[in-house]
Amino acid sequence: MHQAAIKKMEIIHKMAKLSEQQINELDNYVHSLFLQSKSDKPKPVSLKGIWKNIGFEKIDDLDSQLKSIRQELSDSIYNKTI
Repeated sequence: MHQAAIKKMEIIHKMAKLSEQQINELDNYVHSLFLQSKSDKPKPVSLKGIWKNIGFEKIDDLDSQLKSIRQELSDSIYNKTI
């Protein structure tokens, strides 16, 4: 991974020295590389249930707790601006 990052920086440095025509050629080449390596589009990942069994279900009145915390945060921000 470290070697790849170094290589990318070297390529970026070299690209700065290219002419406009060479940049266009490079763009076409990179585009063709992407087309060759294109695989299926990644499938969307569902985040459903991400908070399940974390402990929120143990809070009796979650809505009122959230409202209270939001109010405290709002008051804190307001007091800092004064």
